[in-house]
Amino acid sequence: MYSQFGFNEPATQLGMQFAGNAVAQGTAYMERNFNRWVDMPALRHYFNVSNMYVINKLRLILFPWRHSPWSRSIKRSETGQMEGFKPPREDINSPDLYIPVLAIVTYILLCGLAAGQQGSFHPEKLYVAGWCSLAFLLFELISMRLTCYFLNIPFEASMLDLVAYSGYKYVCIIVTDVIKLLGAGKWLSTTVFVYTALSVGFFLLRSMRYVILPDAAAGPSTFNPQRKRRMWFLLTIAAMQMVFMFFLVN
Repeated sequence: MYSQFGFNEPATQLGMQFAGNAVAQGTAYMERNFNRWVDMPALRHYFNVSNMYVINKLRLILFPWRHSPWSRSIKRSETGQMEGFKPPREDINSPDLYIPVLAIVTYILLCGLAAGQQGSFHPEKLYVAGWCSLAFLLFELISMRLTCYFLNIPFEASMLDLVAYSGYKYVCIIVTDVIKLLGAGKWLSTTVFVYTALSVGFFLLRSMRYVILPDAAAGPSTFNPQRKRRMWFLLTIAAMQMVFMFFLVN
């Protein structure tokens, strides 16, 4: 290989081999340290999507009213033991991170486009939009996690599940922003905003039921008054989507 590119000198070959070994060692070091903080197999699960899944999921977020069932599909081993949930590619009800990540990036770009239409674009606006998105996301995650802790709700979902559910609202925000950028009137923009806020609220209400309101067969803790507090908490999560969307759209 070296002779084909004219690298015939022993010193050149030695240098190329040394550089290749250095790159390989550096890559291995980065993988070891990155895997220490991030569970890569779990993260890959949330990006295991297909084109049909993305299309059907977007349709489900925007039109969730007649969808059924909402329960997630369980993945079992050959002996019938539960190994976890099926990936998004195989289950429309499974949360993913592909759509939320792309939706947040698209939202940031739309903020820059809106500023450009107003003649006030500056790269700093993209920076502000990104940090605002991250701040709202962190606030929502911390609030849900602390409320689950104080209400003594069994936390059956992972933190990545909550990140996915919190990020789905950006799909509805994008629809509202696009309608506004196309020059729609105030009444049409308001109607689209209210509809998309209700749709994502209903979507979360049904999708997160398995986290907040486990079935009655799970134990007596699911009955009143504990069950009533959980139900109010779930309704609050759905209602707060409109509040978050209002600030992010504007």
